[in-house]
Amino acid sequence: MSTPATAAHRPWSLAAKLAYLRARLTREGEKPPTTRDLASRTADEHGKPTLDHTVIHATLSGSKTNPPSRTILGLADAFDCPPAFLLPGSDDLVSLEVYDDYEQVREALRLIAPLGQAGAEGLLQAAHALRAARGLNLPDADTPPAVADSKPRPGRRLSRAASAEASRREINGPFR
Repeated sequence: MSTPATAAHRPWSLAAKLAYLRARLTREGEKPPTTRDLASRTADEHGKPTLDHTVIHATLSGSKTNPPSRTILGLADAFDCPPAFLLPGSDDLVSLEVYDDYEQVREALRLIAPLGQAGAEGLLQAAHALRAARGLNLPDADTPPAVADSKPRPGRRLSRAASAEASRREINGPFR
């Protein structure tokens, strides 16, 4: 889910990231998990959810845009992602998952950090050579789907049908 760095690229909102992660949790032909299902994924050792479903709903809908760190950690559990992905500016889920899952990757980055740009270029060349040796093509930039942050203008009332359609689009985004 790395995104190309272009002038037109806008960072994802927290709600857009959660909509993407929710779609990622949805299997083919199934309904997306409900907010109660997501809350149950945050259960502590006593089986009690650490995050209420109303908090998940408020964050998914975009009405809660700056949650505390405790909520970010709970959302990361609920949506099965690294907490760093939910922070502003972190749009590269694949890189964060690799960084989170493999101690060797963290060690490699610590080793090249003092080398600066030359170290980063050397690591990239080594990765390209390793993929070529294994006969793997370079992955395409897995650009994330654009999730519109289209909200009705203040003071504008929608009809029931328009409101239901706007809600469906916001929840499912371009995934349906």
